[in-house]
Amino acid sequence: MTLTEHTQGITGNRELELNIAVVDDALSDVFRLKSFVESWFAASEHKLTGIMTFASGEEMLRAFEPKMFQIVFMDIIMKEINGVETAKILRDYDTELLIVFTTTSREYAFDAFPVHPFDYVLKPYSKKDVSKVLDEALRFFTASDPAVRIKSARSECTIPLRLISSVVSNNHTVEIRLTDGKTISSTMTFRQAEKLFAVDSRFLLCNRGIIVNMSEISAQEEGVFIMKNGTRYPIRVTGQSKIKAAFSQYLIQKLKGSIE
Repeated sequence: MTLTEHTQGITGNRELELNIAVVDDALSDVFRLKSFVESWFAASEHKLTGIMTFASGEEMLRAFEPKMFQIVFMDIIMKEINGVETAKILRDYDTELLIVFTTTSREYAFDAFPVHPFDYVLKPYSKKDVSKVLDEALRFFTASDPAVRIKSARSECTIPLRLISSVVSNNHTVEIRLTDGKTISSTMTFRQAEKLFAVDSRFLLCNRGIIVNMSEISAQEEGVFIMKNGTRYPIRVTGQSKIKAAFSQYLIQKLKGSIE
């Protein structure tokens, strides 16, 4: 059982081809952002396949299909359905979509966190702000994705860590529960699993025999973590405050890394 790397990307070569969407009901902001995006691609080796603009979340949802876009810039405050609600629906259909929220205030960032956005851009944004987001997106698409090699009774497979929702001890086996609902039973002991996943800061031992991927937690209630797939995992009583603090620190670090 070892950690390895899994290369992710949209294309097999170094040149990326990206489709981008801009969702905003302020026409001046749309034109400004669109010009910055086009300028960034004009100076890069990558290809902007298309950039589509939508004046509302409803308009975006009517046109949307899974894998249609790789990046969407989403205004948070819009009439009717707002950007966060629109993004929640998009996330249900496309878990790989990079969602970048545009907003006039950082206070809205915490409302948007459950959607797991890629980044935030404060209005009025500058060319530098937009370029920074696109630079980070490029690194994301071309980066090596940490993965774990899991041995089961009959085979061995490599799984990107981002696709693992939780790791649960079940009798004499360890279940690797994936974000797509599948489960892989491993022959390793839970002690081995603890050591294996301890090297990645996303994974937290929340109870005896339960390790959760904090990026897959959608809510925390009294004594319980609720995962995005609806599974509820109890937080152990002993050391509960330390576990909750670790999750809170994870959220803060993730937000700071996105905003600052």
